[in-house]
Amino acid sequence: MYVDVRLGEPADDYLDFCKCHIHDAVHAQIRDVFASTPTASTGNLPLPDVAELERRLADWGVDNETELIVYGRSPAIAARGWWTLAWAGLEHVRLLDGGLRAWKEAGGPVAEGEQRRLARNSAPLVLRGGRLPDVSTKQIGDLGGSVVLVDARDEGAYELGHIPGAINLPAADQWNPRTLLRTANEITDIYTGAGIDADSEVVVYCGGGVLSALEVLTLKSVGIEAQLYVGSWSEWVRDPERRALSVVDKPLGEGTRI
Repeated sequence: MYVDVRLGEPADDYLDFCKCHIHDAVHAQIRDVFASTPTASTGNLPLPDVAELERRLADWGVDNETELIVYGRSPAIAARGWWTLAWAGLEHVRLLDGGLRAWKEAGGPVAEGEQRRLARNSAPLVLRGGRLPDVSTKQIGDLGGSVVLVDARDEGAYELGHIPGAINLPAADQWNPRTLLRTANEITDIYTGAGIDADSEVVVYCGGGVLSALEVLTLKSVGIEAQLYVGSWSEWVRDPERRALSVVDKPLGEGTRI
């Protein structure tokens, strides 16, 4: 099953999906499917309720043996779907490199119109969170010096404020203008250049757990098991004391936002 993952304005996302999507794909807005409603203490995209995710996937006809292939406008958007599904315990989840554009160029069938009505699968679907490692805000504050903390946002966002001790490895450097991921050797070079190898303990964050999900995926692809800080920067700065401790590399100018 193909899953078309989106993170824009929900109504616009669905209209765009209806214009063109992979044949028989299901539409998945991250805020509706792969995240829950944020609160005053969470980041922008907290983890979904497992029971609600289970219900949604069962309505799509998914069971524990279904192969799910996620795609999106960027590899990072798709990766949030990949990470959440794998975190919930589904074992057959992959990412379509290059997304819809690459699919169409390869001659894959596409469709227009609304998502087709799906039959609920009679086979049981049982999800359990925690199948991929993640860390809490408290654990971020207690990280030891041996842990490599990676900020996956772009350089400008990083310089305006980041968690103390974090290094910046922008996720966008890992795909090309055609939204195809860099080769395994190129991705390995990015990480080894930052001193990350198979023996490293790595935690990745971004703004809300999207760009960082991609880096968890690419780290995994080169043999490194990383932990995701799902709350990320948007959760870290909820607390005024943590915000005050954050490192700013450039003076904040008028109109800038952290």
